[in-house]
Amino acid sequence: MSSLYKSPGVHIESAGDRYIPLERVETGVTAFLGATAQGPRNEPTRLGSFEQYERIFGAGDDYMSHAVRGFFDNGGRTAYIVNVAPAGGLDPAPDDFIGQQGTEVRGLQALERIEHVDLLVAPDLMFQYGRSVAFQDPAQVLAVQRAMIDHCEKLHDRFCLLDALPGHDLEQAIAWRRQFDSSHASFYFPWIKVRKGEEVLAPLPPSGHIAGMISRNDKVEGVHRAPANQPLEGLVDVAQRVRKRDRDHAFDHRVNILVPFTGRGIRIWGARTLSSDPAFVQINVRRLFILVRKSVEKYAQWVVFEPNEPSLWKKMVRSVDVFLGDLWKEGALVGAAQDEAYYVKCDEETNPPEARDAGELICEIGISPVKPAEFIVIRIHQWTRERTDQDKEAAPAAAAATG
Repeated sequence: MSSLYKSPGVHIESAGDRYIPLERVETGVTAFLGATAQGPRNEPTRLGSFEQYERIFGAGDDYMSHAVRGFFDNGGRTAYIVNVAPAGGLDPAPDDFIGQQGTEVRGLQALERIEHVDLLVAPDLMFQYGRSVAFQDPAQVLAVQRAMIDHCEKLHDRFCLLDALPGHDLEQAIAWRRQFDSSHASFYFPWIKVRKGEEVLAPLPPSGHIAGMISRNDKVEGVHRAPANQPLEGLVDVAQRVRKRDRDHAFDHRVNILVPFTGRGIRIWGARTLSSDPAFVQINVRRLFILVRKSVEKYAQWVVFEPNEPSLWKKMVRSVDVFLGDLWKEGALVGAAQDEAYYVKCDEETNPPEARDAGELICEIGISPVKPAEFIVIRIHQWTRERTDQDKEAAPAAAAATG
């Protein structure tokens, strides 16, 4: 204020004339769904470190604890923990994760009100399978994983990472994956091994570690960078080695494989969703759309109840154009020029009189997302230079000159 107004008095500003920037929302915020040793039940709790998790929820050798630790070890910044453990020390059942029955808001239902979340994992689901009396059948695990996908598709603003069932080999994992078709989910195989002190623990589901890597990738490069060929920290090995020809088979079925490379660590080899829609087979494409949607939705809150006329439309276009222009400059959108990478339209055509009479304001946005280079083809040709008549005449002349 001091740089604008030099004398005391009343200074009038028109708030409507000020430029309101469109800021991108935070990404990589991961919700962990599962039973914990202690802590609040069905109350999504925001954490910024594994030490906070230990203090609030306790930590042991369960999958949830190792997944949260792996999340922060791999660069994860913000997590929400939803403790689905039922009262009375009972084993959790599928609906404790889903939360459809009863009047208490539980599980996924409790997560609906947390708008910051954009990744969802449930490593504890695999811990309960075979241990809890309510998780003795694979169909019960399937019901929760389908509910996770439905949750992400319903809200349109988050993406879930699915684990394979314990003990599954690659063919069984592929058969399990065939039960899903969604651009809001991805599937990973095999499980991972971590160390506790000098001891290598039994295999664990990888989703928590992968979520941390995705969060780190978002911060360093952006959501447009495919979450693949990046090292996973804190791992000793994978539970099963997948040969190259089998990786090709898995890739055809959109199963993302964790592969150990000599000198490069364990990396995710694949960044595919579970969608059959060619437009959304890459994870980074779907997550870029989620970023744009959430950022524009959050920005547009100030527009509600404003006069629906051309000056408002221009303000909308200006802010969205600057936001998308920044994404284009960062390499998130494809196009030699900005008008090839995206467009923003908010005018008389998108807002005809009948729409305005109904109280609607329509802003149309189109983007051309960058897609990862998945297949690097290097062609090597053998080239033999044939001698010409001129070369043949030059050879004796050269010999005579040296003699």
